[in-house]
Amino acid sequence: MRNFVAIAVLLLIVLSCGKDDVTTSDVDATIVAWLDTMNVDSATADVSGIYYYATVENPAGTAIATESVVSIYYTLSDLDGNVIASHQRTDGDSLMLKQGVSAVFPVGLDLGLAFMRDGETFNIIIPPTLGYQDLTSGAVDSNLISLIQVEVVNVQNETSVFTQEATDIANYIVSENLNDTVTNPVNMVVTFASGVAYKRLSKGFGPLAVNGETLIFSYDAFFLDNTAFDSKNNFQFVLGADQPRPLIPGFEFGLTIMEPNERALLLIPSSQGYRESALVVPASITADLIEDAIIPDYVLRVPPYSTIAFDVIRFD
Repeated sequence: MRNFVAIAVLLLIVLSCGKDDVTTSDVDATIVAWLDTMNVDSATADVSGIYYYATVENPAGTAIATESVVSIYYTLSDLDGNVIASHQRTDGDSLMLKQGVSAVFPVGLDLGLAFMRDGETFNIIIPPTLGYQDLTSGAVDSNLISLIQVEVVNVQNETSVFTQEATDIANYIVSENLNDTVTNPVNMVVTFASGVAYKRLSKGFGPLAVNGETLIFSYDAFFLDNTAFDSKNNFQFVLGADQPRPLIPGFEFGLTIMEPNERALLLIPSSQGYRESALVVPASITADLIEDAIIPDYVLRVPPYSTIAFDVIRFD
């Protein structure tokens, strides 16, 4: 990298200014000076405003294309090296996301991933405008210049994800003995072309629902490890009218095949559910982003590519 002595001097001036006075040029100068201090001469400045460079390269790895499903580990810190949040192997499975479809926060992380391959680790430096500037809660400094070290451990397409989810549903049916009508009456499981699996748990009686009909139902929602994530009692919905708010396709379909007073179990792949949802870094600010209307409320409950189940009762 060039020797930015003059910019280093400018950095001191920038840091002495109030945060509210920081401009785009100030931020850029700060990043360049930091890279010079760290003796990094391989960083690329993207037109978007992010900077990125590899710390582990894998030229033979699968490149991340728009709409790739990517699994990552990360560490988020400031330029002083203070760690704000981290998700590593010791914290559990890698985090999944869909790149390039506005399903990642901060935006700068999504942009940086586009230059990576699986098996690589990058440092992505994100200016406030592509970071946390729109977050009003103050949970993360709105003027933070973010440094995200991200490791990509897998790159795949959605078809592969959905295939795995079909296997997961089939395994769940076996592990829970759902086709044993002695242990779990009434009917055996029916799996539809959409991937939705339907198990009638108790019989109802009466006509199936039609568009425009107001349905009343209750449900308990959980993941395939049986961890609950939502519950509703006596919820009213106008079928086909998305009122009071749209239902996920798999759930709405399930209601159309249930008789009044029937109880059923719906196993729903993400293709008929919340699909890519959204990945938030750090996860602790998810509720703040929902309050600011930056992301939808279901992101707080359902991670990307989650297979989900609903124990549903449709009332008369």
